[in-house]
Amino acid sequence: MNSIKLYIDLPFSNRSAIIQSRDNVANLLTAAMRKYGYQPPDNQPARWGFGVIAKPANPNSHNSKQARLHLVQRVIVGTSDPDIATILSHLQPNDLLEPNQVAGAGLDLRMATISQAPSWIETEAAAFYCVSPVRVTQPSPPGQDPKEYLQTGDTFNQLLNRTMQARFGRTFDLTLIPDGLYVKSRHGEIKAQMAIKMRRDQQTAENVPVTLSGLVLPFILTGASEDLRDAWYAGLGRGTARGFGCLEVQQ
Repeated sequence: MNSIKLYIDLPFSNRSAIIQSRDNVANLLTAAMRKYGYQPPDNQPARWGFGVIAKPANPNSHNSKQARLHLVQRVIVGTSDPDIATILSHLQPNDLLEPNQVAGAGLDLRMATISQAPSWIETEAAAFYCVSPVRVTQPSPPGQDPKEYLQTGDTFNQLLNRTMQARFGRTFDLTLIPDGLYVKSRHGEIKAQMAIKMRRDQQTAENVPVTLSGLVLPFILTGASEDLRDAWYAGLGRGTARGFGCLEVQQ
């Protein structure tokens, strides 16, 4: 098996698959994949990715001191790496439980159904939308955290191709063409933050989200057919194993 993309769907009646950050889903998927031989690479970007479709469980939390909670509706996970594709092909609903030392505290998706997306149709251009933000970063001096780049254009495309080359070990030549009408309608506001994990605030002793930023917009992506295939299956840009860069085709 060369490539695979899975849809993990929760029943409409589900009320228990609650997350505060994408870290819960990343932990769950990594643990499930480990059962079938996956070993996360050391200091190397991932050749797989995931995205989460969720709805606010407490939609008024932004007007209060309540932590933002989200109810998971669908998880999308995929790869164009043959070895990882074989591992993902073995996943079963019973594997979808996040490890946690406290009984009942881990994310539990064992009530989900798993289906496989149709095979990618080879093409050199496709219209996509973002399930999760697409993230690229600029080179930074040693010892400093990389800084995200949040504008479309030539520089973004250069950083995007550099990131994809680092992930897959070959040259990429992708061009992201933003939907101009959408960007205008948003007055250029196309960046979005996503919570990747929670941390304990030392002053308040409360759990607070750690967020990173990326771009969210509809766009056309052009490039070699294998480049678009990798983007659709394994995600586009950085941080795909943290939930960034998950794409779907515009219908």
